[in-house]
Amino acid sequence: MSLKIEYLITARCRPEKLWQVFTQLERWPHFDPATLSEARWLSGEPWTPGARFVLGLRKPVPIQLTTEVVAVVAAASLQLRGEGSGVTAEQQYELHWDEAAGVTELRTVQEFSGAPIMFFGSAIKPQLEQGIAQLFAGLIAEAEG
Repeated sequence: MSLKIEYLITARCRPEKLWQVFTQLERWPHFDPATLSEARWLSGEPWTPGARFVLGLRKPVPIQLTTEVVAVVAAASLQLRGEGSGVTAEQQYELHWDEAAGVTELRTVQEFSGAPIMFFGSAIKPQLEQGIAQLFAGLIAEAEG
């Protein structure tokens, strides 16, 4: 069993500005301290394929994911794969500039699998969605500011 989350939000700024804020990994817990306990680089050149970082989650259950950058196109897309405590997380982020509306769409598709996901099932989905929404809201507020 896996759990899939799709989320989309818009920002009133160019993708490059949003990307600049998004790539400040160490600041992610600042944007959602209730969900994220830490975010720090372990190895590799940040935001390049093969680079690895730790992402500590407080909820829905406390776990630490070791995450690898799989693919990246600056200010356009990012693919990550994380593992920890029996959970595997596949994450895709995309930024798209809508010229007519003057906004950047930030979209993510995230899929979680592993024994803890099977145990908790869809009961943890709202908490994961809330964490993503809170992180994105903080990133966008800073990018727009």
